[in-house]
Amino acid sequence: MFNYQFIKKNSRFLLFGFILTFCSSFGQTFFIGIFNPFIRQDLNLTHSEFGLIYSLATLLSGFSLIWIGKKIDDFKIIYFSIFVCLFLAFATFFLTLVTNIILLFFAIYFLRLSGQGLMTHTASTSMAKFFDLNRGKALGISWLGLVAGEGFLPYLIIFIMKFYSWKIVWLGISIFILCLVIPFIFFNLRNYVDGTTEKSGVKVSVNHEIKNWTRSEVLRDLKFYCLLPAVLAPGFLTTGIFINQAYIFESKNWSMLFLAQGFTLYAVFSVVGLAVSGFLIDRFSAIKVLPFYLIPTMSAYLLVIFSNWTFTPLVMMILIAMTNGTSAVLLTSTWSEIYGTKYLGGIRSITVSFFVFSTAIAPALFGYSIDHQFSINQIFSMMLGYLLFANLLLLVKFRDYKPVKIA
Repeated sequence: MFNYQFIKKNSRFLLFGFILTFCSSFGQTFFIGIFNPFIRQDLNLTHSEFGLIYSLATLLSGFSLIWIGKKIDDFKIIYFSIFVCLFLAFATFFLTLVTNIILLFFAIYFLRLSGQGLMTHTASTSMAKFFDLNRGKALGISWLGLVAGEGFLPYLIIFIMKFYSWKIVWLGISIFILCLVIPFIFFNLRNYVDGTTEKSGVKVSVNHEIKNWTRSEVLRDLKFYCLLPAVLAPGFLTTGIFINQAYIFESKNWSMLFLAQGFTLYAVFSVVGLAVSGFLIDRFSAIKVLPFYLIPTMSAYLLVIFSNWTFTPLVMMILIAMTNGTSAVLLTSTWSEIYGTKYLGGIRSITVSFFVFSTAIAPALFGYSIDHQFSINQIFSMMLGYLLFANLLLLVKFRDYKPVKIA
């Protein structure tokens, strides 16, 4: 699905996107969670205290991203990317200085904003701006960096921590970003002038034949809000499932052996989702793919609710991965096709902020449902209802999901 000639011709810039999403791992929940027991032990925190600090810091990072993320439209990619990397290097170093809960709050805030927020925001916005005909492929390849981080980094970190303390590990990450990542970005993008590199001829895909919407115009546009529930669905619902994965497996009497296997399949089929969706988007357009991308997850929930099949948890993880892998490519492409790319950074910063808010709220909503004795089948039925509503809502305005031509 990934065209070899396309990769070869644009390898340097595609590698730039890959590196940024890989480094976003340092601010993602799966990575920070590895250090959870060590941080709590050092600061004498309970699970709930750490969780509250983490949620509040994540919410604040979502608010901050609304303003900072917009700035990518005002600066050259090379300058904004180096700023984001310096910010992440500072955040990883700052965590080594944590001695109390106030410093921990700011450390997590810096990590979530620079890593989960700005790194992925910069990578996706850059790919969408620089590629037009092959935007889907470019976004898919860049997001492989996060998949690689999810599959490789936990094993590496667990091995390293047999020899070094957790603070030394974070210091090493900061040095890695400063000494390797930032020089790579500088030398990789130094030939790009106003979005064009002399060697590959890749150009920013600002289409002057269609209207490029500003962020304020998008926020006043009704179809944006008809799309939003479907846009937020994968991250919001999957966060709730993953944070309560052990409880779900126990309640459904699924073998815990399938838990690790399920995440392995999730990683593999996330890559499949990236590849297939990139091809389909470039072949048909993101708008035409949009009504179908939630169907795999709907199928997964139906399977959980109605099936007692032994391999249900594995198939569930595969189907969820297909939707989530697709969403990583599809959503940025959708905004680009409908609203143009000139102000894409500002538009994406709003949607990413909503995404961050939803992932921060999900654990509380799922926890409330579990504490009030909702069964797993009832919870999955409510999630399925949400998906059906979201898909129906986007179809209501489907005919309007097209670029506005400039006369």
